[in-house]
Amino acid sequence: MSDTGEMTSRERVLTALRHGEPDRVPIFDFIYSRRLFKEVIGRIPESYNAEDVTDCCRRVGYDMVPIPFGGVAGFVEPGGGDTFRDEWGTTYKKDPQAWPIDAPVAFPLRGRSDWKNYTVPDPSIPTRLRQVTTAVRLAQASDMAVAGIVRGPFSATWLLFGFETFATLLYDDPDFIDDVLTAITDFFIEGARRMVQTGVDAVFFADDYGSSESPLISPWHFERHILPQVGRLVRAVRDMGAPVIMHSDGHIRPLLSGLLRAGIDAYHPIERRAGMDLGELKRAYGQRLCLLGNVDNTTTLVTGSPKAVQVETLECLRTAGPGGGYILASDHSIKDDVPNENVFALYEAGRRWGRYPLKIPDSLSVSGE
Repeated sequence: MSDTGEMTSRERVLTALRHGEPDRVPIFDFIYSRRLFKEVIGRIPESYNAEDVTDCCRRVGYDMVPIPFGGVAGFVEPGGGDTFRDEWGTTYKKDPQAWPIDAPVAFPLRGRSDWKNYTVPDPSIPTRLRQVTTAVRLAQASDMAVAGIVRGPFSATWLLFGFETFATLLYDDPDFIDDVLTAITDFFIEGARRMVQTGVDAVFFADDYGSSESPLISPWHFERHILPQVGRLVRAVRDMGAPVIMHSDGHIRPLLSGLLRAGIDAYHPIERRAGMDLGELKRAYGQRLCLLGNVDNTTTLVTGSPKAVQVETLECLRTAGPGGGYILASDHSIKDDVPNENVFALYEAGRRWGRYPLKIPDSLSVSGE
């Protein structure tokens, strides 16, 4: 911390992740908007990469840079056309509108016989850390925090089978699913360990558990099969000295108490259209859980005016900011359909009104009108 009491971005993020009150509410987002990259850094990345992401986060003023272990899709087998297969054997169809994350269309496993001949990729390949090392080096120059990203056990495992086959096997062969979950979680624990050794400040695990209406898996199956693996991952990362941020879209309220028992430090993105209530979560878990997000990226950020974005941003600050343990962000990511002026409006409102002690006006006018 400087003599003026101003924290660095890294200090600010780590204080919030540890459920404390920094000098101001940190600001963060996943940048998946090519038009934002174009305006902010003057170029559109061909792929999600450390140099461009770190540069864009720094120029916007974000306090944290997210970077995946081995890249968004991991290692990809060479080839042309509009489909590709990653090193796990899952086939994806390229979709320019979904950049940088493509949709899976075919899967390598159907059951035990396939698993007997399957080899889990090697997490120790040195080049997996190339982007992480670059992000850490560039972020340190600006005292920004870096969050390394791994997949969570639920998502990583169903992506090997397809969701329908995975769900069927949960009933028909649950011990087999546990074996696969264990092997996959081991891979990402090792990936997290290597990222922490490289210098990341926190570890995200991305593991979408919910649709907009309900969890994708029953609470019983979640407790029986998924939560033990999440617990292993979280304990391993926390034993390394890094806080753990869980990312899950959707309505996951019935699963949160279990995830807290597993030891997560933070929860992102608190999706509004899925009925995740920021105020209710702050009241229930605010002393134990850092909350990230909740500015609506499907309506307000996409079709709202900059003033409407500021109003919703103030609502989030007013609701979750008191006492610390909150990081301001959208309730998923910044995509191509979000106008750049709305990205800047969110950030500017956070900078103006997020300083502690919070003095957030009740008036909806935040523009001096």
